[in-house]
Amino acid sequence: MLPVTHGVKVTQKQILFYTFLMLFVVALPYLIGFSSIYYLAGSTILGLYFLKLAFTVFKNAEEKNCKKLFGYSILYLFLIFVLIVIDTLYA
Repeated sequence: MLPVTHGVKVTQKQILFYTFLMLFVVALPYLIGFSSIYYLAGSTILGLYFLKLAFTVFKNAEEKNCKKLFGYSILYLFLIFVLIVIDTLYA
C-alpha cells in the first residue's frame, strides 16, 4: 500500500529505517538480561543478512529483490523465535 500512496522512494527509505529499528528491538532481550550472548550472536547474524537484503531493495527495488526480502522476513521471524526457545532451554 505504501508504494501506491507515497511512492517507491519513500517506501525504500521506510524499509531501511525500520530494518535498523528492528535490529535494535531484536537485541533488547539480551540488553535487558532475558537471553544470553548466544541469542545475541544468532540474531545479529540473521539481522545483518536482513540488513543486506533491505539495503539491496533500497538501492534497487526490482520485484525479485523485494520478493527475496519478503520471503526472508518470514523466515527471519521464525528463526528469531527458534533462537529464543533454544536460548531459554539451553543457556
